[in-house]
Amino acid sequence: MKVLVTGGSGLAGRHITPLLLDAGHEVVSVDTRPPDGGFPGAAHPAGARYVQVDTTDFGQVVAVTSGVDAVVHLAAIPNPLWRPEHEVFRINILSSWNVLEAAEVHGVPKVVMASSVNAIGASFWERQPREYFPFDEQLPTKATDAYAQSKWLGEEMGQAFCRRRPMQVASLRYHGLWPRERQAAWNASAEKDSQDAERYARNYWSWVDLDEAALAAVLAVENDWAGHEAFFIQADDSVATTPTEELLDRWYPEAERKARIAGFGSPISNEKAKRVLGWVPAVTWRDA
Repeated sequence: MKVLVTGGSGLAGRHITPLLLDAGHEVVSVDTRPPDGGFPGAAHPAGARYVQVDTTDFGQVVAVTSGVDAVVHLAAIPNPLWRPEHEVFRINILSSWNVLEAAEVHGVPKVVMASSVNAIGASFWERQPREYFPFDEQLPTKATDAYAQSKWLGEEMGQAFCRRRPMQVASLRYHGLWPRERQAAWNASAEKDSQDAERYARNYWSWVDLDEAALAAVLAVENDWAGHEAFFIQADDSVATTPTEELLDRWYPEAERKARIAGFGSPISNEKAKRVLGWVPAVTWRDA
């Protein structure tokens, strides 16, 4: 397949691109900066073609989408702290709409979108009560900040476009993309024993290995289903050294327990990604 990767010069894009190439796909990587811009030593592997594109410009997106078989849409402001909130919302929402509309214009059958755990409300705002644990994709959103809103509404747009015509859209709810170096630093740090801070509770003590997260995008391109589907893409274990049930008892005592979570298991379920995508995370920071 010929796959368009937006935001291909970013952290996730630079890991997804070589996996797509290794799987035999042709890759067109688009971004506002060249592959090595802002990332010392970074470069796209041989075989990927770079095109400078601003995904907030509909004409540019339509032009570069012509002739592709799938789009992996990563281009976004990755948190509400880097830009004013109105800019985060404008850029993320407009980019996602442009990609989905361009896919419709050209009849592209598959779109994979980088969503976030923030689509349900997490990380950047105050902790809120939750209905149940472990989380699954049916959990209601409590999105608050502009970044969370852009991810939640991006998923809603994916559903809307699938109602307009038959297509396949995956929203990958990433969270805490950790390269191996970050995992080793966490393993060596005393901070990992400080999960009683509220910011860890807001993040649900969750993370995912960067390379395994990249593989999820490739699997979402290569698997088939009809319509829009959201998937949590998280490691099976938490970042904590306190058992998960103890943390939930302290921070989320009001939440129903749909199943008990053994040991340091993640309070976010990956069962849907395992079942539909065949994505099975194996990496743990505890071995880094």
